[in-house]
Amino acid sequence: MRKILIGTHGKFGEELLKSAEMIIGNVEDASAISLIPGMAMEDYMVLIEEQLAGLPENTICLVDLYGGTPSTTFTILSQKYNNIVITGLNLAMFIEVYSQRDTLSTEELSQCAIDTLSMSARNVTKELKGN
Repeated sequence: MRKILIGTHGKFGEELLKSAEMIIGNVEDASAISLIPGMAMEDYMVLIEEQLAGLPENTICLVDLYGGTPSTTFTILSQKYNNIVITGLNLAMFIEVYSQRDTLSTEELSQCAIDTLSMSARNVTKELKGN
């Protein structure tokens, strides 16, 4: 089974995993690495590297905010560990990537994450009104 790493500001990633479990049941092979307020980037990098060191190349890493410390840190480490970093993490993206992690190639899984993110943002009020 392919593991998914999540990198977020604060406990967002940990709470996202709990929310996912409410919808899809037990989540295995996914873990969140939280950047806690006041944590130095170097310390955060150590936490991430501890996780990446035991994983195969092309591990999918979903992070919250493009250009933020989690995104930057995972991207820096991608040069050493050849992990794939996708930004814009939301619950829909995680659930779709998690459910497809063992059936799609790395490239397909990366595109799945981006496509799901694009499709999950909707103006439902406008849709309800038929506009």
